[in-house]
Amino acid sequence: MLIATVPASPKTAQVTIRTLLNTAQSPSIQVRGIYRDLSRVPTDFLSHDNFHALKGDVSDATSLDFTDVDAVLAITPPQYDGSDFLQYARITSENTRRAMQRSASVRRLVLLSSMGAEHESGTGEIMTNHIAETILKDAAPEVVLARCAYFMENWAMAIPTVRSEHSYFDSCIAPGDFEVPMVAVRDMGRAFAAYLLAPEIPRSPFVVHVQGPRAYSSKDVQRAFEEAVGSEVELRLVDRKDLRGFFASFLPPNVAEGFVEMTTAFLPGGIMAMANEENSTRPDRVWRGTTELTEAIRDLYEAAA
Repeated sequence: MLIATVPASPKTAQVTIRTLLNTAQSPSIQVRGIYRDLSRVPTDFLSHDNFHALKGDVSDATSLDFTDVDAVLAITPPQYDGSDFLQYARITSENTRRAMQRSASVRRLVLLSSMGAEHESGTGEIMTNHIAETILKDAAPEVVLARCAYFMENWAMAIPTVRSEHSYFDSCIAPGDFEVPMVAVRDMGRAFAAYLLAPEIPRSPFVVHVQGPRAYSSKDVQRAFEEAVGSEVELRLVDRKDLRGFFASFLPPNVAEGFVEMTTAFLPGGIMAMANEENSTRPDRVWRGTTELTEAIRDLYEAAA
């Protein structure tokens, strides 16, 4: 079986590739990683007989080679340079679709999507995933739309202030005890590998919500950081009225606006909040990982040491 990942450089793709190469079936599994920059291929991948790296760019359909590929893991790359990130999602998704159909061998697609991707508007940056789902939902005979929860690894951006003299971190998830689904990248990789290798899927497109063991709040994040640091860490909640200024401090204006709308959508009263609660109580809709938030944050903190 030949599985392609495009692009193969994101952490989610790397974890998926390692999971695939380490499975009991690995002698029969070949993995093709498609990279815009081949210098980003991990050395342990290059030394594995069942892994092959190819140069390709999702912004150029003619550069994507899915010859003899059976299944594809597709990721919609973020575009935070100030250009039209929604148009970029359309272009890259259409290019992936054309390349898959040109190969004629791809039987299954697993798409890294996001909670809230079912909404046609009002979700800001998550609209990139809605666009990708719309374009790719029938790009192969079997399609899995893996709607992932909030990445636990997003908290890595807080580590510099957590490690500062006055240890603190900012959080847009307010109030402090409001819980949202979260998931670790390692569990996402396991989920993607499972659906790439599954003998069959219930239907196509098949929507699955990829989440961690449970939902978490900003106070849970605070406790996880305090456990990792071994001392108190201050939680600074970002009020809704301050979201625009918060995101504008490190993102281009159009991307900041997208993040404000996205954040508002999953906070209490937002269009995603009720759906998140409903999906979390439906075991037939959810793939649950095992990595707790404390474990993920400890690993992030130790890696930054």
